[in-house]
Amino acid sequence: MADLAAARVGRLAALAVAALGVVLLIGSGMSPGVKPDADAYWLAALRLRDGEALYLPVSAYADEIDIYRYAPWFAYAWVPLTWLPQEAAYLVWRGILLAGAVAAGIPLLRTRSAAGFVLALLMVGLLASNNQAANVTPLIVGALALALPTRAGPVVLGLAGSLKIFPLLLVAGYVAERRWRDAAVALGVAGVLWLHVLAFGFADYPTEWGGVSFYRLAPVLWPAVAVVVLGVLGWLVLRRSPWSWLAAGSAIPLVVPRVWIPDAAYVVPGAVMLLDRLRKRDP
Repeated sequence: MADLAAARVGRLAALAVAALGVVLLIGSGMSPGVKPDADAYWLAALRLRDGEALYLPVSAYADEIDIYRYAPWFAYAWVPLTWLPQEAAYLVWRGILLAGAVAAGIPLLRTRSAAGFVLALLMVGLLASNNQAANVTPLIVGALALALPTRAGPVVLGLAGSLKIFPLLLVAGYVAERRWRDAAVALGVAGVLWLHVLAFGFADYPTEWGGVSFYRLAPVLWPAVAVVVLGVLGWLVLRRSPWSWLAAGSAIPLVVPRVWIPDAAYVVPGAVMLLDRLRKRDP
């Protein structure tokens, strides 16, 4: 009885700490001076609508945040929003991002475990803290968390890879399972959507990154960390381990040179796939 009571108190304490973490995360993201990443999406869609160039030289942008770095289809998807007042369009977009953050927590809540509840609470809070910046990350993470265990997983992973290349690290999970067709579909969808860039003049595609960079902060440490992390991931893939999924999701924020805290939420789709594989192996 004492052990049961201690376990119950421990679960409640963990949930309380997670709830406090969520409040702090969301509060940290509510800084009024944050310039939203959605400005880049909005301006790119306006240029498409007005028949102007989608990609511009870095010198043509007024601000680093305004640089559009994504595949063309995403700018097309934003065009309907440009017919709304900008504030209304951003309100709709932030609602979509909040839905993506909640979606990321749903598969974890389905585990009905204290660990799942705590991780879901923290990750939803982490993604919700991005709402002021209005970056596309919560939508990507939520879509992957819901879609990867389904037949639509490879296509959705390819779409995610056309927005930010590094989610394609999750292809390692397919390779570990020797699901070559699914790996090829994910890479193929991303590749086809990126090839569309050629129709818009690849010469002006911005390749510089001016944000906070792990590489700039630790130019020696970052390559060492990336090599170790990718080495562990490769070892797990060779062993066909279901833990390859979690390792791939966890590797994303460590391997990518830039520092963007919400990227830590890529652990969610990796964890969802690991739990799915372990459940199917040991029903």
